[in-house]
Amino acid sequence: MFQRLTMSNHLLYALKIGIGSGISIYVAEGLQLDYASSAGIITLLTIASTKSETLRLGWHRLLTFIGTVALCWLLNTVINAEWIAYAVVMVALTFALSLRSLLATLSVNAVVVSHLLRAPDQTITLALLINEFLLLLIGLVIAVIVNHFQNYESQKKYLENAVRATDQALEEIFYKLSAYLKDPALNNQVWEDIIQLEKDILSYTAIAFQYQQNRLPQRDNYYVDYFEMRLQQSSVLHNLHYEMKKIRVFQSDSQIVAAFLDSMIAHLPEMHAPQEQLVGLDDLILQIQEENLPATRDEFLSKARLYHILMDIEEFLKFKERFVASLDS
Repeated sequence: MFQRLTMSNHLLYALKIGIGSGISIYVAEGLQLDYASSAGIITLLTIASTKSETLRLGWHRLLTFIGTVALCWLLNTVINAEWIAYAVVMVALTFALSLRSLLATLSVNAVVVSHLLRAPDQTITLALLINEFLLLLIGLVIAVIVNHFQNYESQKKYLENAVRATDQALEEIFYKLSAYLKDPALNNQVWEDIIQLEKDILSYTAIAFQYQQNRLPQRDNYYVDYFEMRLQQSSVLHNLHYEMKKIRVFQSDSQIVAAFLDSMIAHLPEMHAPQEQLVGLDDLILQIQEENLPATRDEFLSKARLYHILMDIEEFLKFKERFVASLDS
């Protein structure tokens, strides 16, 4: 599933790079601009993985173009040797861009510098500046236009499958957790499953973020919020490792947790607030509080761990409750 989406993304990206660069060069040549191939290079360097990143990068290129022109004009009037002027401009430009976290714009600005700092007897004329600005503008506009073509449907289909896979993995983990608590001798590697689920969710979140950014200006945060919620929930389960390992020695307490986990399994994929499970958890805690006080130190520690586990389960449910509430806001 992931490999198919990756291949599709790579192919689409290659098509956008090739077609966009070619169109930019064609337009620049049609306007009889010098260094027409540079328009294609600017398009190539500006097409990012998301529409929002392309727009942000294009805006930064326009802003830094002004500073680059100013530096070139200043150094061109002071230093005659072109190679020295180029080196000094690049040092100053790289330092300034690095300070402002704008190093992504350096490559295009380096191309502009190479055009402006020509032979010593040449000066930076208005015609040369207009030529460079038009090359930049053509490259940026074509990049923005081309990058509006996104494989939304493939990304959405992948994310829908990822949601189902996550729900299914979570159900299997709950079955294993329940079995782990019911049998003190069982070692079913459930903790490795939780770690793998966390890794999978992180990769799903990256795709969900790309999909979200490509949908702008439409607001579509569902998949990002969903996977963040599931990642938080899996972290809760992962943190329960020590407590569950200790509590299953006392089968009376571990059976309580196992039974509640069993009751949650059918509701895991549902996308509505887990009010029924939260109420059931509160009732369970009240029931435990009404029981006789622990008679020994070991019983006391077991009860403390039981409360800790139930509080973590409540946190698990609260993450989903907040996610569902965000869907209505």
